[in-house]
Amino acid sequence: MSIHENRTVNCPKCQQKQTVMVWSSINATLNPEGRNKLFEGQINHFKCVKCEYESLIPIPLLYHDPERKIAAHYFPPESMQKAEFLDQFDLDGKFVVTGEVDFDVPDHLLDVHVVFNMNELVSYVIFREMLIEFHQQNPSSPDLSLN
Repeated sequence: MSIHENRTVNCPKCQQKQTVMVWSSINATLNPEGRNKLFEGQINHFKCVKCEYESLIPIPLLYHDPERKIAAHYFPPESMQKAEFLDQFDLDGKFVVTGEVDFDVPDHLLDVHVVFNMNELVSYVIFREMLIEFHQQNPSSPDLSLN
């Protein structure tokens, strides 16, 4: 499911308070509108109603498309400066899964692609969607996946 909520944000430039929709997760299969907003640059985008200052709201965002088996996670670049953030990954940059859960986790969620730029997130999703479309249209092309 997609997760978003309204939050009160102060403009970093003029301190004007305003309510902004903030997304922490987009499920593109269940919420294609969220996918479209991401591609249009409207997810976690702040524009001050008073001074018109614009910026990205720097919070993590998980993009998940269960139908296409695509999972990518954006983190603000400053996350890399924190030991507790780095401790979540192995040397290959893969999330370290700890503990047990009482439900089946799809394989593609165990290998989430990590990005530190929202444009990179969009480019990665486009790349994966193009690969899927290409292989559907060219079934004789070798599928090099290990799945």
